[in-house]
Amino acid sequence: MRQTTEFDVGARRNGYIVLGLSIVPILISIAIFAIGPFMMDDIDVEEEAIFTGRTGDVPVVENGMYSVFVVSDYTCEEAEVSIYEEDDEYVWEYFFRDCDDFFDEDGWNYVGYFSTDFDGSLNVEANRQILIIDDTSYFGGFWSWAMVFALPICCVGIIGLAIAVTILITAKEQVPVVQTNPGVVFIEPAPTEEKAQVDAESGSEWWEEGSKQE
Repeated sequence: MRQTTEFDVGARRNGYIVLGLSIVPILISIAIFAIGPFMMDDIDVEEEAIFTGRTGDVPVVENGMYSVFVVSDYTCEEAEVSIYEEDDEYVWEYFFRDCDDFFDEDGWNYVGYFSTDFDGSLNVEANRQILIIDDTSYFGGFWSWAMVFALPICCVGIIGLAIAVTILITAKEQVPVVQTNPGVVFIEPAPTEEKAQVDAESGSEWWEEGSKQE
């Protein structure tokens, strides 16, 4: 008695197909995120500006994202910026400093960003000339939109990868099949009457020959 293992070949094949189709969008998304920032078109921040100056109010919208620049005569560290909302009791600061020169534009150095959760305006105070743009200004070219859609594409690939792994694991579950090898029994056939008579005659002749010799 022995056990053999059967595999669901069809399920495994489907699993490998899903695996391959899932890896492709993940690789594409990684490539877009790696190349996209270097391929995005430069924008004219002065034309896109929603605020320029040192003090004043900047209009904002709910769920908005904004970038802040200082005139390139000054470094990011030299710029002191506050973008806030206040009432009779509290002051809420919205600005976050981020001196990443990757986002510098012609004539302007990137100093940080802020986001908003309401429609209205915020107060602006700075010790240098600053400029504020809405980040939607960046999304105008092919690579900009490619980066926007790269994230959901990558998520779809990850989901497909999880499904493929599940299929392959399920297909590898062993299904024991018991096979019995029947024993082989050799049975000597019973002698026929003719064969029994021949044997008897042979025995008689042998006996008679033995008696004659005596």
